[in-house]
Amino acid sequence: MVAGGGMGPDDDGVSFAHALATLKEQGSALLVVGSVPEEMFADASATMLGDPSADPPRRRLVVAPEPNRSSAIRRLRETGPLSSEYARLVTRGEEARSAAAASRPLDQITPRTHVIDGSIRDLGTTVAEVIEEFDLFAGGLDAAEFRMAFDCLPTMLSAYGRETAFRFVHVMVAQARAVSGLVHFRLPRDMDSELVRLFQPLFDATVELRIDGGELNQRWHFRDRDLTSDWLPLGGT
Repeated sequence: MVAGGGMGPDDDGVSFAHALATLKEQGSALLVVGSVPEEMFADASATMLGDPSADPPRRRLVVAPEPNRSSAIRRLRETGPLSSEYARLVTRGEEARSAAAASRPLDQITPRTHVIDGSIRDLGTTVAEVIEEFDLFAGGLDAAEFRMAFDCLPTMLSAYGRETAFRFVHVMVAQARAVSGLVHFRLPRDMDSELVRLFQPLFDATVELRIDGGELNQRWHFRDRDLTSDWLPLGGT
């Protein structure tokens, strides 16, 4: 064990597994930090959205800005069914509107897309409605059945500022916890950055990403435990 409650995959693997299991049982929110290429973040995000062989399938929502739309669709395709009761995409822009309209007859191939052209309030309302629909489809969501990847935090910070973004994330996290969901928010900044320190109290754990020898590694920091993992390969959790 390293100083500060750290651990490797062998010596304290049981503690790490227990911490992760607790997050699933209670519903949790993760802050994903570190500046890595979009493709590598998408790989990490997909593992958090769930195993494609899960039974019942996870009900997955990705909230992504228009430039990240293809990454969002890839993640949804890789992690379970694409029918509207299991997968949704929320994004912005006229191009996305056209794509969403074209995809409706092909619901099993392209996820149903909700296009937001208005305010941050519209975004929050849409996310809440998707969660409610998933809950109705499921007849009550089980713990960890609902998963969400939220890629828009940097865009939101730029457009609305820290105070508004902070309040919005607080509400989104509370909604996810209400259905015992697992959600993760991307903030591509260093672990010791001021922005990361600002948002960390809203989350149950922070997942730090880095590239080492061309491979993506992750390190987990649990907020309410004296527990920080060593650097682990993606999939090591």
